[in-house]
Amino acid sequence: MLPTIASTDAPCSALSVLYTDDGEFDRYLMLPHNPNMVIVDTKIVAGAPARLLAAGIGDALATWFEARACSRSGATTMAGGQCTQAALALAELCYNTLIEEGEKAMLAAEQHVVTPALERVIEANTYLSGVGFESGGLAAAHAIHNGMTAIPDAHHYYHGEKVAFWHVDPVGTGKRFSGRN
Repeated sequence: MLPTIASTDAPCSALSVLYTDDGEFDRYLMLPHNPNMVIVDTKIVAGAPARLLAAGIGDALATWFEARACSRSGATTMAGGQCTQAALALAELCYNTLIEEGEKAMLAAEQHVVTPALERVIEANTYLSGVGFESGGLAAAHAIHNGMTAIPDAHHYYHGEKVAFWHVDPVGTGKRFSGRN
């Protein structure tokens, strides 16, 4: 697998998302195994539009919260088991990396230059989030994404941009996202 953008965690996943001809979420398809190898050329990713990196950050930010929710509820993960301590640790590392490096990485992406922050965020968007969600689970943020695919006016948003709507108002509380509670 040779991804040229870091807009989702799909490159590291055995999960494929299937959509209808109208662009609506249809179902998940779990492939027999994950890719044997994922090689990311950060120079190529740095050359992509910064909006794609931002979408990946939106997708990856959900990983920690969804894995934690699945762990607390005992939900079955995408891999078919229970959330492990390792999955939670990777999901939390993903979150911490994005919080610590995300702004610097976005500045680098806007200038199309490779920096240590950009490389760490690319790793978080693809690997940490990919392993984190498969071994941790999906919850509200991805359910919101799936529902938004039924809205034609939302089709121009990338996957991670739709997932990120959860961060604005988690679980419909009327309050803005405020951290790790």
